Amino acid sequence: MHPADIKAEISKAGTTQKKLAIKMNVTPATVFKVVHGTTVSRRIAKEISGIIGKPINKIWPGLYKSKAA
Repeated sequence: MHPADIKAEISKAGTTQKKLAIKMNVTPATVFKVVHGTTVSRRIAKEISGIIGKPINKIWPGLYKSKAA
């Protein structure tokens, strides 16, 4: 997904990147970088995935490897 689409989906879900950063105890810049795909954080990506209701691999194709057993 394009970062602007991710941001819009987060907003549609009733929150912001800043609120997400506060909830996750990280800087807003870190959330911004994850949204833009310049920093990898599975923890933050999973939270965003849950908020917008889309799988991580649909939001960031190829960026996060599947955790198969």
